[in-house]
Amino acid sequence: MIMLGVLTQTAANLGMPLRIFVTGTALQCFLKDGYKKESVSPAGFSEYMKELRDGLKRIKFEGWHELLKNSIKEGDVKVYACSLMSSALNLQKGDLDPMIEDIVGATNFMIQSAENQIIVL
Repeated sequence: MIMLGVLTQTAANLGMPLRIFVTGTALQCFLKDGYKKESVSPAGFSEYMKELRDGLKRIKFEGWHELLKNSIKEGDVKVYACSLMSSALNLQKGDLDPMIEDIVGATNFMIQSAENQIIVL
């Protein structure tokens, strides 16, 4: 998620229109307050992740969610949730982070985003 925040902020700073399609397990991070939950460390990386979290605190990294919110305010950035995953999890737009523009299908997303940079999570 940090990579998403950094790349999105960079695109916004460069004036690049950006569309983000959130699907799969990434959708849990975009539930209301989902960004506040501790992320699960990949198997075998617990020590590395602890060191990384400690380092991010030390350098006062504001977090991927804050970067993404700022990018939306400052640039042409829109975030969409996958309709298939949202339906499977019985999620409505009100269950999601306010930064989610809409719940759309993949076809709709691709048509809307044809002229933009795309990041799929």
